[in-house]
Amino acid sequence: MNSNIKNFLKIAEKISFVQQFNQCVTVASQRVKEYIGFEDPECKLKVRNSMLSDIFLMTYINRSVQCKVADTISCTRMTEEQAMLMGADWVWAVHDAPSKNPKLQIAVQVIHMEREREEVEEKRFKSSESMKLARAETINKTNHEKIVDFCSSIGSDCYGLFLFFGCNGDPKAICGVLSNDFHARLGNGQELGDAFLLECMEKTKNFVTPGRMLELILQKDGPSEDLKPICVKFTQ
Repeated sequence: MNSNIKNFLKIAEKISFVQQFNQCVTVASQRVKEYIGFEDPECKLKVRNSMLSDIFLMTYINRSVQCKVADTISCTRMTEEQAMLMGADWVWAVHDAPSKNPKLQIAVQVIHMEREREEVEEKRFKSSESMKLARAETINKTNHEKIVDFCSSIGSDCYGLFLFFGCNGDPKAICGVLSNDFHARLGNGQELGDAFLLECMEKTKNFVTPGRMLELILQKDGPSEDLKPICVKFTQ
């Protein structure tokens, strides 16, 4: 097989993988969209933020297995203790085919501001000893700072993705802000919070799809400076 055919097959495989990932994430996002803002008329059922995250993950993982991309990009859900320590709800890892080692990671933190406060109140009464220890380890850090520290400790090949369930005035829109240099903002003494992230999305001229997001950060030289941070639209 000559080199031109080999190169063509490699490009085709990459395109297929990115398209399949995009499909899996889009399907998962649309599934979550069905539950955002759900109100039970009998007030017996309540969809919590953690349930929305689980719905996303279950749908994504099921779809990724069907599309046969689970071996190429793994999805690892964090335990409550890991989430407390690292600020991440799950981590996507893109694996190098020959070695199976991760060549790229995306640590995801889900933010649903309408439900955050009530869930914190509930967890105060349900903390295990291991959760109390994890909380004590990171008591002086915000969740945003935790995930940035986690990504920074791994290196420039680890990206932090803040995933908003509800944004831009639309409670059912799912959008995200991704970068591998949030630590630079913190290092300059600037705050990294919901206000800054929402401002990034308000100011962006165009959102990219999840597939395009992956395509950009898989480029040999990574995304150019004018693409940092990357704003992603997950729902149609």
